[in-house]
Amino acid sequence: MRDIFDQDKSLSLGVIRQAAGVFNLLLAAAALLAVLRSLGRLFTGHFIGAFVELLGAFVLLGFVFLVVRLLTELLAAIHRLNDRLTVLGDDLRSARVADKD
Repeated sequence: MRDIFDQDKSLSLGVIRQAAGVFNLLLAAAALLAVLRSLGRLFTGHFIGAFVELLGAFVLLGFVFLVVRLLTELLAAIHRLNDRLTVLGDDLRSARVADKD
């Protein structure tokens, strides 16, 4: 991934993990709202609706959490691979001097 302001510079691994952490906080807030909404439905007497809504919200939010987590890990692995390939490419391009006996 490239930086938003400087397209020649790649994003650091810390920035990617921090963005995923912020997104996880947003998902936790959405889960809290789903719990509060289902409690509201439960107190109004809609027992099955409250259970279905709570279960559906957790399934959907859990799926989104897992997808974002896996994509973050995949992006981190690609970032580490890119660093290793850069070091290997620099090593292969460097001039080698052979010692003569």
